Amino acid sequence: MTTVFVKLYGYFSRHKAWMWASMLVLFVCCGYLASQIYLEEDIAKLMPSAKDENGETRLAFSNLRIKDKTFLLFDGNDPEELAEVCDSFIEQLMERDSVTHAIGDIFYNLPEELIPDAASYLLDHAPAYIDTDSYAKLDSLLTLENMQRQMADNREALLSELGQMMPELILSDPVGIRLLLQEQVSPLLQGGTSGYQIIDNHFFVPDSTVCVAFITPRFSATDTGQGSALFRMMNQLIEEYKPLHPGVTISYHGTPASGFYNSTQIKEDLTTTILGALVLVLIFLLFCFKSWKTIPLLLLPVAFGTLFGLALMYVLKGQFSLLALGIGGVVLGVALSYVLHVLTHRVYVDDPEQVIRDQAKPVMLGCFTTIGSFAGLLFIQTDILRDFGLFAAFAILGTTLFSLVYLPHLMGKPSINQQAFKAIDKLNAWPFDKSKTLIAVILAVVTVSIGIYALQGTHFDADMHNLGYEAQLTEYSENLLRDKTYTGEKQKYFASKGSTMEEAIANFTLLDHKLDSLQQLGLVKSYTHTNQLFITLEEQQRRIDAWQAYWTPEKLEQVRSLIAKAAPQAGMKAEAFEPFFELATADYEPEALYEAGLVPEGYLSTLMEESYGGDFLCFTTVRCANDSVRGSDTDYIRICDAVAAVPELLVLDTYYYTTGTLIQMSEDFNVLQWLSMAFVFVVLLLSFRFKLSYAVLGFMPILLSWMMTLGLMDLFGSSFNLISIIISTFIFGIGVDYSIFVMNGLTASDQRMLSYHKTAIFFSAVTLIVTVSSMLIATHPAIRSVGFSTLAGLLSAVILSYVLQPAVFRWMRQKLGRKEQA
Repeated sequence: MTTVFVKLYGYFSRHKAWMWASMLVLFVCCGYLASQIYLEEDIAKLMPSAKDENGETRLAFSNLRIKDKTFLLFDGNDPEELAEVCDSFIEQLMERDSVTHAIGDIFYNLPEELIPDAASYLLDHAPAYIDTDSYAKLDSLLTLENMQRQMADNREALLSELGQMMPELILSDPVGIRLLLQEQVSPLLQGGTSGYQIIDNHFFVPDSTVCVAFITPRFSATDTGQGSALFRMMNQLIEEYKPLHPGVTISYHGTPASGFYNSTQIKEDLTTTILGALVLVLIFLLFCFKSWKTIPLLLLPVAFGTLFGLALMYVLKGQFSLLALGIGGVVLGVALSYVLHVLTHRVYVDDPEQVIRDQAKPVMLGCFTTIGSFAGLLFIQTDILRDFGLFAAFAILGTTLFSLVYLPHLMGKPSINQQAFKAIDKLNAWPFDKSKTLIAVILAVVTVSIGIYALQGTHFDADMHNLGYEAQLTEYSENLLRDKTYTGEKQKYFASKGSTMEEAIANFTLLDHKLDSLQQLGLVKSYTHTNQLFITLEEQQRRIDAWQAYWTPEKLEQVRSLIAKAAPQAGMKAEAFEPFFELATADYEPEALYEAGLVPEGYLSTLMEESYGGDFLCFTTVRCANDSVRGSDTDYIRICDAVAAVPELLVLDTYYYTTGTLIQMSEDFNVLQWLSMAFVFVVLLLSFRFKLSYAVLGFMPILLSWMMTLGLMDLFGSSFNLISIIISTFIFGIGVDYSIFVMNGLTASDQRMLSYHKTAIFFSAVTLIVTVSSMLIATHPAIRSVGFSTLAGLLSAVILSYVLQPAVFRWMRQKLGRKEQA
């Protein structure tokens, strides 16, 4: 391989035009392809895919409108003012959205015609909504005493606002059948909707201090790229309303809002922390190399590697995760390490060709082993991890190839800060490997770390909620609504599914029975009885048949007689109730309420939906008894386990399904990590021509730094999570690089080679330590979570390569020398 790069150098030295042309073409091609890639902001890609063959959990991960709801809250003391501000705000919001088209629907008030339309529909379909069990109660109403009492109620009802508006509703029901219907519908009202009351056709919490609107966006809740336009527009409008209505606080929350703020915070952290750290690193390197020309030479290979990686990702997938790209910025630190090795070596060696001869083998060996360490991510069931693994491999390969093919032609003899390099050389020449005290301390830390790891193992945090960022606005809004409506409990969504909506509604009976039994056990506080509002056509026909069978001529004559006696006593004419007999003897046909256009779309989407995959779902909102602690023994998990055990039912919580998957993924990753280590060991063995002692010595820092990282994380109570898995791969990769370069220096015939490599390692370590340390002050938990484990692993790799590896090598040489003398 060294020969190939040397020949390429010779060819391009003789044909400079071809060198510049090929480099320019590669940059343009990779740049064009990279510019075409779609950087998606869907944070759901962070979740492990759980698309089983039967599709039982696939729907929980699909884009459903019920999960995309955004709750818009108007908080104040005057209900009339809150309703006016709500109307005005939403009118302005919809007007501005006419450009972005981000809003699908806003459900914030009840149409004026809803009540009369609902009453008319009920009159036309009354038999379909009377449970057959109610006829026994109906018999008890057909007495003179009850009829007299009911007639008095009917007279009062006719004088009420509803009676004045729709007298036919009362005159068609002299017996009081509406009371039976109200009794049946009451469980529906006592479920997930009981947290609201209607004031002036608007939705208010029970104490009338918060008016609530429900926004359904056109985009997926986790697609924060499309959601950014909506929430920026809302934020701007909220700021405009603050001085106009100081007594009203406007806030919002929901999965789309959380996704937007997560994405925004990631971008801000990348800009203010990692980018800031890289600026500091460049200033440090500029100080040491004393020339502005050095900065482009450092950045050009990394820039090419980034474009190369993005270009190949576009060719393979067409899109790339923004979060994976953000974390991938750390990997570029590894890529920069190879550039530093080539550039630093040029400081000490005058001939660029000799630089290639000295650096090609260790640089390419480090490249291949690092790519091998990232290969394990390709087998993880998470899109972001697979994206990250591919991008990291491509970016490192592109940077390495550019550093060995083109960089030698671009760099002259670097102008360096002599004092800075002397200080670094003096540091590198310090005999760390001969300090018995330092070696003893390192061995003690290694022993303790291995012991702690052996006793406690790896702690993995499978709760994805801990990786999310909660903005102050959304946190305030969510807590406000929860405190005002659900007395501290969270609402959760469950569903029945079917190939048709009728089948989904029929299967809801299974969910209703399951939740009812859980409510009897005290695990469920309440839930929405959706099947009492939406009744299957088959069940409707059965109820219609029961209605027609009940109202025999004898039964109708009995009612006519009771009306004739009781109506005059209440001051009404018996003939006024003639519409009842038309109602009782009419012909009825089943009709699907969800297709009647009666239920407002904003409310209908909280009860049922057709998914993009063609599946039909019927929802219920459940108030759980306890959700303060997430674990296998909580009430919520027990409810989910009970529901998920039925194939026709579904838990609409991706976190529930992924917790077990994450734990299994962590275990699988441990296996893949050890397999990657085995791969690296084999590569080292081949590289050192099957010299087992050299391979073991080169592998030692890699293994021990990994064990030290695990032990120190246990010691300081730091747990692995989904993001830490990525960084553990990075730790492993950088440990491989440092070990290989130190080993190359130890075994080289030129004794100065080790010092050259140590200088490059020094620059690489400073670069990475500053970058990683910046993550510790990031705001987003997902980025901040990688700081400690990465820093511990990085420092372990540097110390072991600087101290323990040379000490063991010298001990082996001395032992070998004594054997040869003997």
